[in-house]
Amino acid sequence: MKKIAVFILALLCAVALVGCSPAYTKGSVLLKKGTVARISVSSLPEGYDYSYTGQDAQAIVNYLSNLELLSDFEENPDEYGGMTWVIALEYEDGSKETIYHFGNMFIRNSGGSWCRMTYEQASAFDRLLDELNGH
Repeated sequence: MKKIAVFILALLCAVALVGCSPAYTKGSVLLKKGTVARISVSSLPEGYDYSYTGQDAQAIVNYLSNLELLSDFEENPDEYGGMTWVIALEYEDGSKETIYHFGNMFIRNSGGSWCRMTYEQASAFDRLLDELNGH
């Protein structure tokens, strides 16, 4: 009987710990299914405007797909300022998707809710753009 009680207690502890962990999702939820043919990246406020195809576009798709996004967070994106990267994806089938990468903290697609990124993952986008543009 003690073994069963210990097992049930351990199971309850595990469930409690899992219930308190943050709800992370993969960045692939931002993307539509399909092959990306072209990506345009611009900024708000205006000042940057880039275009990518082939392996460079795929590098951005890989970046977005591998983000670990937190969908439940305390911060309010409306209370933050900063630059927004506007990432416009064009798929081979002609469909389009726009992703907003805001303030090195938040990201969403045009039809979705804001998710929070870690600063390290968010700032990696700037480094990726520098690399793709030969800086």
